[in-house]
Amino acid sequence: MIRLIIFSVACFLTTLSYASELSLNKSGKFSQEKYFAGFAKPFISSGVFVLEPEQLKWQVTKPITSTLLIKNGQVYVENAQGEAVAQPGAAPFVNLLQAIITHDLDTLGKQFTVSDDTQAGCSLLQPNDQLLSQLFVSFQLCAEQGSVQQVRLNEHNANYTIIHFNYSAPSAAEFN
Repeated sequence: MIRLIIFSVACFLTTLSYASELSLNKSGKFSQEKYFAGFAKPFISSGVFVLEPEQLKWQVTKPITSTLLIKNGQVYVENAQGEAVAQPGAAPFVNLLQAIITHDLDTLGKQFTVSDDTQAGCSLLQPNDQLLSQLFVSFQLCAEQGSVQQVRLNEHNANYTIIHFNYSAPSAAEFN
């Protein structure tokens, strides 16, 4: 469970580095393709997100519904009854989130090595943090007009995930 939480938080953390300078209020839809070595087709999920100054709600709506909520320095996952259950061990990633939202380059520079990627409009982030570097080789961020359009998370085992973002606001009916 902690790997899923770290993965979800890391995915969204990487998108915020570009969004933080524009506005702390972001919402939209995402699609996520998880590629596993040895399988021809990816596992595809999609959902909606809302980022506000006080919290982030990341809700997967397909193929199953799950909700991750980050607020008050904690990470929560909604259980089957809709109750937010705190996830132990995820607090260090909330601090990273705060550094990204405030665009604290000193803190981010301690956690990532950032370089230009070979693909235009993209940057490569290599984690310096021990836990993140155990899970991921690198993150590729591709942005257009200050907003992240795509994130690719490369793992050590040749698995990778690509997340696509669409910033058109979701309707209230899309959230449970």
